[in-house]
Amino acid sequence: MPTTQSAPGLSSVPRLPCTVCHHPSPLAWRHPEADLYRCPQCDHCFSDAASIDAHEQYADDYYEETHPNWFANPNLTLFGKLHAVIKSVNPRPTVLDVGCGQGQLLTYFRDHSPTWDLTGVDIGALPSSSGIEFRRGDVFAMNFGRTFDIVVSLAVIEHVADVRGFVHKLRDLCTPGGLVILLTVNDRSLTYGLARLFKRCGLAGPCNRLYSKHHLNHFNFHSLGQLLTREGLEVLETIRHHSPLAAIDVPAKNPLGAAILRRCVWSVFQLENLCGRTFLQTVICRVPG
Repeated sequence: MPTTQSAPGLSSVPRLPCTVCHHPSPLAWRHPEADLYRCPQCDHCFSDAASIDAHEQYADDYYEETHPNWFANPNLTLFGKLHAVIKSVNPRPTVLDVGCGQGQLLTYFRDHSPTWDLTGVDIGALPSSSGIEFRRGDVFAMNFGRTFDIVVSLAVIEHVADVRGFVHKLRDLCTPGGLVILLTVNDRSLTYGLARLFKRCGLAGPCNRLYSKHHLNHFNFHSLGQLLTREGLEVLETIRHHSPLAAIDVPAKNPLGAAILRRCVWSVFQLENLCGRTFLQTVICRVPG
């Protein structure tokens, strides 16, 4: 339950412990689907899970129905960078992809390095693919009976309420000296900043879309780095990037409107590249040992 703090002349302000650093954090604004809080210490933004009436469900058709463009247009450029990084530190690694979706990353790894030992886990329905072991279930409840040289989790942690427990689990699944690789959003990207500006001007649509109950945590470069180091990981590199333009799910209902919105998104992405405030971040960490 939120606590309250009062100051002379001010009404009580609800506060929740930050999901990253546990610092008391005030209510930022009430989204139609969830109450959002922002930490004054690490600048992390997070939803109050208790304020959400119905949490997102991950049915068997989740990927096809909710984010068809994202899964139909994987980020091959990022996959190539990660493949090169992994190969440079271990030519024949064991790899675990937590929240693997339909297995696009593991399929890329298999096609480019057939000798790699590849495992994917997800709570949704999984494909069947030679050369990859897929396991369905909650990673918190799974016992793999071994650790992995590389543990990857792309676009998952923002959906998790207990982010510290999640990172702790990934670290425990990784062999000492191995790599943990995480991809998530950047709440201080230009995209997020413009959405908040539009909201202040009376256009709440983009902001409501970005901060919907779909994501429980909205990281920035600082808050994600702080979370990883707090959980004992050594941050080696942060890749600042975007998803492929074709992967963006735009709300327009006709082709012309969709084309215009995609052009606007492309323009914002170019500006983000110039100022370094990209919408996505992928962090490569080492497990001490």
